Amino acid sequence: MPFAAILFLIASCTNSTKEKENTDAVKKDTLSDEIHSQELKNANDLLKENPNNPHLYYKRGEIYLGFKDFDAAIADANRALKIDSLSNDSFYILLTNAAFYSGQTRLAKETLDRCVKNLPNSTQGYLKLAELYFYVKKYQESINNINSALKIDPTLAKGYFIKGMCYKESGDTGLALSSMQTACEQDDKYYDAFVETGRLLAAKKNLLCIEYFNKALKINPTTEVIYFVGKFYQDNKRIPQAIDAYNKLLTIDKKNKNALYNLGVIQYAYLKDLDKAKGYFTQAIDADPEYAEAYLARGICFEDLKDYANAEADYKMAVQSKANFEPAITRLNDLLAARKAK
Repeated sequence: MPFAAILFLIASCTNSTKEKENTDAVKKDTLSDEIHSQELKNANDLLKENPNNPHLYYKRGEIYLGFKDFDAAIADANRALKIDSLSNDSFYILLTNAAFYSGQTRLAKETLDRCVKNLPNSTQGYLKLAELYFYVKKYQESINNINSALKIDPTLAKGYFIKGMCYKESGDTGLALSSMQTACEQDDKYYDAFVETGRLLAAKKNLLCIEYFNKALKINPTTEVIYFVGKFYQDNKRIPQAIDAYNKLLTIDKKNKNALYNLGVIQYAYLKDLDKAKGYFTQAIDADPEYAEAYLARGICFEDLKDYANAEADYKMAVQSKANFEPAITRLNDLLAARKAK
């Protein structure tokens, strides 16, 4: 048999086997009754018609990932990569995400290493590696991969954001702030970057944080950021502004225990209104019956009001709600000792 004919026969057998594997994969997944989704049904129908299309496996893998069927997502990502591993980094990212979410971090890392090796201009691959290294607290390795991505595209806001988080976790708040501000400059709709920049500035007692928090609120008006605004004002003794922020938060989430607690602290520590403070601490406890700090604070109010029985009860609830809660234990012991001495 001529050499060319042998090659043709091998190629024919390989293609036939490959088509059979893909057809079997379509059949197997189509017969699965565990996920009822029209989108998934449509993807299966398209794969029946074109079982060698890697983009269709990728699309179906994304659907499986959305349903948290990680094994099926991994299988489809591998099918896509078996057909085409040199032109689309999204196939690698799908496999990475499915592996990571299913706890297979080694597979996720190996997949990303393959990605940047086969597709050296994949900014997605480098940024995912950076995220993975950040997750395991290898911050310099994370930064190295970010820098590789930024060499390819210096406008990647996500790269500057992850770099900022690396610096923040490493304790370098100056470089963290610089990176976060650059992320905001590169993408003026990057909610997380504006929030983190605001928090870094707030930690430095810099009033500029309010500008970043307000920008974040325009992008996504969350109670989280309103709370950060209130806490900044409270920590810097701008009491009227703090009260306004917490009250605004409570119009959205009337049982926000942290806002209620902090309003109680303001009434107690700054406005010296024990009854109002006690009322806010009670509302915080109603929102969370295991809120040890609120029991302690209300107990202090009761003790200052000379209502020792209720103070004792609240201190005991604080100790019961939080193990080894030393401030409450000390208060309770001191109160019991004082009452015994009388």
